[in-house]
Amino acid sequence: MRGRLRGKLAAAVVAIILGSVLALFATTGPAVAFFSGGLFLDVQVNSPAHRVGGGAAVDVPLEVTCNARPGTAEVSVTVTQKAGSSVAQGFGFTHVGCTGSGQQITVRVTASGGKTFKQGTAVASAEVFGCNNVTCGSETDSEVIEIQR
Repeated sequence: MRGRLRGKLAAAVVAIILGSVLALFATTGPAVAFFSGGLFLDVQVNSPAHRVGGGAAVDVPLEVTCNARPGTAEVSVTVTQKAGSSVAQGFGFTHVGCTGSGQQITVRVTASGGKTFKQGTAVASAEVFGCNNVTCGSETDSEVIEIQR
């Protein structure tokens, strides 16, 4: 009885150690990076964003990496900022050419709902969507950004 218990305990310890080793070597990054037929998509929101037209819009800088085919991916950005007792919010959209390398792009986000963007902090959320010959996928990033003039 005691021998079987030791054997089970030893097996459990080995399983925990193997799981820990695998976790150490597991890659982190975009979920679609290596598991979807070679499609790679990544987007990172950068700061600061810059006000345009007295706050009617903000230009949000992003870094986008993709290898979608036939060569383009869609990028959308939403910005939300506290504006007094309400919220200023807007949306922007563009296409980006996929080169397989990181590219710096700017997406113009136009305010909607009657509130303009002010200098200060806001939350920007971005999504990149693309397809290759095998599959489609998307990746997102959301960051607190600074809006400047």
